[in-house]
Amino acid sequence: MIIHNDESPKEFLSKVEPLLLEKEAENNLPLGVLERFVLGREEGSCYTLRITEGDKTEYMALRTPPHLWILPSVRGDATPYIKAAARYFYNHEYEVPGVIGDEKSTAVFVEEWTQLTAVTPQVHVQQGVHRLDELNDIPQSSGKLQAADMSHHSIVKEWMTQFGKETNEPLVVERAAELTDSLIRDQRLFLWLVDGTPVSMAGRARTTKNGATINAVFTPDSFKKRGYATQAVWHLTKDLLQKGYSFCSLYTDLANPTSNSIYRKIGYNKISDSIVYHFHKN
Repeated sequence: MIIHNDESPKEFLSKVEPLLLEKEAENNLPLGVLERFVLGREEGSCYTLRITEGDKTEYMALRTPPHLWILPSVRGDATPYIKAAARYFYNHEYEVPGVIGDEKSTAVFVEEWTQLTAVTPQVHVQQGVHRLDELNDIPQSSGKLQAADMSHHSIVKEWMTQFGKETNEPLVVERAAELTDSLIRDQRLFLWLVDGTPVSMAGRARTTKNGATINAVFTPDSFKKRGYATQAVWHLTKDLLQKGYSFCSLYTDLANPTSNSIYRKIGYNKISDSIVYHFHKN
């Protein structure tokens, strides 16, 4: 077992991509993050860890501060590699504010990390990773999906702030203006308009070799319970599939049965459980 951490994002992606593509939808986060670095759409630090046996990459981890360490979904038992990663982080004094990944992997890491450091792990959110390969037909309502432009900047920034508060994501609230700029500039944020009025939004978060991930699904309180988010996600999913992506994926808060039900009707099926842990010093 050999641990590497000196590759550039491009070199790192070339070496870990075969591993991540074995579960492409489940690994949309690390694949998408690395793609944005390779395409020059992401700035800042990118910390990587790769574990090999012989010439084969068996495990990896990735962090782009101030975000958490991302752990991948892999086939087979990765316990020895996860424990080795935790020990490597500890021995080399890496900053580990928390981890995000599939439930099984994170449980192994959390157990090892708490034994090494005596920190207190706290579950931030439990999510379901959903995948859609074929779009279901649903009743259509009046309205249309439109890419947000700078004329929508004010309302998108306000909605992004509210979205961050509702999902308990302080970084989204703090970076609402920056995120709005980026999403509009890259034409990744879409509004559902009814009679010309924006009533809901959904974003294309990232892409992988064969799929696209949807996020930032939000409807303000004054427009909720009218099916607008369903229409926005359905039409955005349809557009992405028509552009050639084989599947779409998204995350849902498992504590919100309403949203989970909505996405099932569209055609999304849960393929794994993802969990976010924050670590607090005692």
